[in-house]
Amino acid sequence: MLSPGARIAVISPSGISDLARLERGMDLVRSWGYAPSLLAAASDRHRYLAGTDAARLSDLQDAFSGRWDAVWMARGGYGLSRLLPLLKVKRLAPIPFFGFSDGTALLNPLARKGRPAVHAPVLHALAAHNDEASQTHLRMLLASGGESLFLGRPLVEGRAEGRLCGGNLCVIAAACGTRHQLDATGAIVLLEDVGEPPYKLDRLLVQCRDSGVFEGAAGFVLGDFLESQPPPGADWTVADVVLDVLGPLRVPILAGMPFGHGRTNLAVPFGGRARISGDRLRVDAVRP
Repeated sequence: MLSPGARIAVISPSGISDLARLERGMDLVRSWGYAPSLLAAASDRHRYLAGTDAARLSDLQDAFSGRWDAVWMARGGYGLSRLLPLLKVKRLAPIPFFGFSDGTALLNPLARKGRPAVHAPVLHALAAHNDEASQTHLRMLLASGGESLFLGRPLVEGRAEGRLCGGNLCVIAAACGTRHQLDATGAIVLLEDVGEPPYKLDRLLVQCRDSGVFEGAAGFVLGDFLESQPPPGADWTVADVVLDVLGPLRVPILAGMPFGHGRTNLAVPFGGRARISGDRLRVDAVRP
């Protein structure tokens, strides 16, 4: 996916990074033989954002201008959706984009245009939070870009095939009713989130379902839902909440997948063909 020495533009289109943590992530990527560089406005601050919309947009446009080999998010948080109305995805250089969480807002539009978009750890977390399995898997994906195999736990058995899309449930739900709403027709949808109690997950899933986001979906893969535990003594689980909403769609659902805000967050390309079979998810690479 990336050649040795590839120049990587590191951008902060969303929240504010701890620069020491960010530098640790960049150093790790440098040790793999790549050349990440923090763009001009990536260390700015504006309220809860990493700089003003104009500054963050300028870095984003620079990153996809054609003078870089790849683009990597410094961290998630919030703010990328504010920039989408100002972007023309078809004019962005067709280079790999790495990120997740708030990066969901850009991963899906890029993937729909056939651009390499990888749901992957942000650099702020890569060395400081993510485990060795996540780092090793990502390094192999960067070097080879081959097929990936993931194991999960079937909630609804079956087989399905389609492009992979989705990401952070909260970000997907926030786009409902806008021109950036996710279209999951014929797709396998990855979902993950953090810090949302079960009743909020229920509400987010219902919002997506009733707005048509999940209409025609071929299947679902569920990553981590951290800090979403039921109250003590509850006789139900988060999986029960998900099944209430997604079960009636009668498509395969794999839970316990290694994606999201946990220490294990395995990189996976969006847009490529994905196949669910039993407890397995296989995903093809998308090449620049």
